[in-house]
Amino acid sequence: MASDQVRQNSLIITACFFTAISTMVVIARTFVRAVLIRKPGLDDYSMIIGMVFTLAYLAEIFVGKANHIGFPSKDLSLDNMTNLLKNTLAIQVTYYVCISAIKISILCMYLRFAGTRSLNILCICTIVFHLLFFVICIGVTLSQCQPLYEMWDLTGTVDGVCINTTAFFYFTSGFNIVTDIWILVLPIKTLMGILRPRREKIALGIIFGVGVFATITSIVRLHTIYTYTLAKDLFQESILINIWSMLEINIGIICASVPALKPLFTPRALREAANRNKPGGYQYHSHERSGFHSNNSKSSRDRTENPYNLDRVGGQVNSKTVLQSTSRMSGSEDSILGV
Repeated sequence: MASDQVRQNSLIITACFFTAISTMVVIARTFVRAVLIRKPGLDDYSMIIGMVFTLAYLAEIFVGKANHIGFPSKDLSLDNMTNLLKNTLAIQVTYYVCISAIKISILCMYLRFAGTRSLNILCICTIVFHLLFFVICIGVTLSQCQPLYEMWDLTGTVDGVCINTTAFFYFTSGFNIVTDIWILVLPIKTLMGILRPRREKIALGIIFGVGVFATITSIVRLHTIYTYTLAKDLFQESILINIWSMLEINIGIICASVPALKPLFTPRALREAANRNKPGGYQYHSHERSGFHSNNSKSSRDRTENPYNLDRVGGQVNSKTVLQSTSRMSGSEDSILGV
């Protein structure tokens, strides 16, 4: 009994701790995009949906706690077990919404900096594919038993039938792992071509490293599904699968949101955001860059004639300088993204 309580406490602590962190990260992300940048997008809206359902998952875990989740069935009342089975159905639906919202948010973020038509098409196709898969998952989950209340019938009075949920959960978990890897590698070629300082590339590598860890949590969760389906007492063995589901969701939210927080920690990005929010901010910025000053000095005229300070090599424009200068002048979508 004491060990069961310890395991239940570990679920509550893990769920509360990581959900609190991801909530703060999403709030900060929303502040950056809606207030500082004033450029919220589909990736932000999708992430907010994912966060709302993550909080719903946390509430469902507390419902499980009230019905003694993680304790052996011999210590549970019939009402406890019935409520836990109903809660399991709610958790399944919530989990699929969270995972789908997070992945669609990441793919929509990729569309912000998709520099090639091929990456754009791949991202859109992957989003559509995920939406179709999400609809299938929800449909199968809500029809896994006919009638549905056969799922929580422990008295044997309901004449119904259920699908092989073990095979279904293996399939969906395996699919999630494959798509995690696909989403990780999808933008690498484009990101490596962006001219950024070394420290920012290192930071980007760290973010991708955490993304790899999120994929590892998906793999560990698949193993917990395996042990759960082999358990003699499903009520007692439901702790680990919920712990790793919570870790997978919250780490995914954090990884997908951290790049958007760059303006909070970069003075230059904050100044650019402030200029964008001022009336005529862009005009003032461009005039200053173009050399329109009160003194008509030679340096001012030079800047006007050559605002990007382009180098010429053999009579040709140095394309690298153009890219670097354009990146500095643009106000910079990559500053918004933090990549």
